[in-house]
Amino acid sequence: MEMLLNEYDMVVGARFEKGTIQDYIDDKNSFGLIRIENSTANWFLYNDLDCDEQSKELYESVIKKNHFIHDEYGEKIVLFNKTGKIPYEEFIKIINQYIDDGLGQII
Repeated sequence: MEMLLNEYDMVVGARFEKGTIQDYIDDKNSFGLIRIENSTANWFLYNDLDCDEQSKELYESVIKKNHFIHDEYGEKIVLFNKTGKIPYEEFIKIINQYIDDGLGQII
């Protein structure tokens, strides 16, 4: 993965062979966007024990809609607003790689 930097040289996402991933795309810095080929999904990390009120509100609103949650020991990767044919599992694979590479600032 190739880092994407903002004007302050902070990592805000990454570029990979088939797409991009961004930490935050909204004005409240609460969720990101991942694109693989012609498919996209919004995403964020959520932990019941260690989250602020804004994250709780976002989580509660997202789980009422079409979504996918990958839970690893209480740390949840939440995907929503998915478009395209790429399966949720492929998005999760890329997000995990992004986090494991230490590039994700959303943690």
